[in-house]
Amino acid sequence: MQIYTPSKIIQLILEGFEKKVLESEVLWDCLTCNQCLKDCPEDINFADLARMARYKMRHTTNKNVDELIAHKGVYTTISEIMSRPYINPDRSLDWVPKDCLISDKGNTLYYVGCLPFFNYEHDNLDSIAISTLQILSKIEKEPIVVFKDEVCCGHDLYWGQGKLKTFIKLAKKNIEMFENAGVSTIVTACAECYRTLKIDYPEIFEDFNDKFEVKHIIEYIYEMWKEGKIEFISSSELNEEISFTYHDPCRLSRFLPKENNITEKVREIFKEFEKLNYSFNEMEHNKSNSLCCGVNSWMNCNEKSKALRYKRMLEAKDAGTVMVTSCPKCRIHLSCLQKDYENISSIEIVDFSEFLIKHIRISDTNNMKEESK
Repeated sequence: MQIYTPSKIIQLILEGFEKKVLESEVLWDCLTCNQCLKDCPEDINFADLARMARYKMRHTTNKNVDELIAHKGVYTTISEIMSRPYINPDRSLDWVPKDCLISDKGNTLYYVGCLPFFNYEHDNLDSIAISTLQILSKIEKEPIVVFKDEVCCGHDLYWGQGKLKTFIKLAKKNIEMFENAGVSTIVTACAECYRTLKIDYPEIFEDFNDKFEVKHIIEYIYEMWKEGKIEFISSSELNEEISFTYHDPCRLSRFLPKENNITEKVREIFKEFEKLNYSFNEMEHNKSNSLCCGVNSWMNCNEKSKALRYKRMLEAKDAGTVMVTSCPKCRIHLSCLQKDYENISSIEIVDFSEFLIKHIRISDTNNMKEESK
């Protein structure tokens, strides 16, 4: 039994054929990118349906899911191990710049996510964490909380494999660490961590939002800029105008409530960069219509998802020489494809934090206010 379109799957479920849908196992192929939600007249969250179906399929079918997990399941296995109560990761903090003060207790936490583990296979990802921490340290007066024993947020297991129980275990460990450290604000540079902490945790733990405020680094910088605490400056290394574009990750566009306007905030920041010898150009598909990188949750890295990535990279090439994104996995998967196609290899792919770090200065007005107190 072959089922392909989301509307057909919904129709079969409504007609009482849920068992057949689960037995077909077609929902293991869903990218959970939520592209279909954008155009759905009934606002049906198909990705959420796929997530719940995966939970059921794990318990009712004999499908070997391991064959669908990228990188032989190394990263999701690490996440599962971290969910165990007696496991406390001892993550190296060698990447922390010497001029950045960090602590294990305080108000503002930089939630790094699984970036340190991705470094085993992928190059230069430390620069995302370094840039983010440098931005926070430059602005905040107190040391930034960075956990040596931080655990995964659980996104990949929750959305990719439907492992609800393991996800809850990880969430509980994280929340306990947040509480023990006295954290009130959580900042992350990962789109998936942001969606998980911002939306998924509060849906399970009702008092989460009463205790913690979750911000993506985009929101944090936007707020600091609007409050006059920072300003954007030119880089001394920039000698000619640079055309750049922005790739909206699924988790920062279609996966957020409509009232969340982070897609507009990041573009408002980029418009300021047009004063700094940059030219911002949109790709053909942008904002809520942005194309998925094809491999969220480390699932289904195959020829179909590669074709989707290739189409995205061609759009980026038409828009500029630099592609900025705000999801480490998007950067990994899009960069990986460049190794196979010379015609897209010249596009520079950078994280939002890497792009901003050389262009932020503490506002003189803000310094004067601090000195007058």
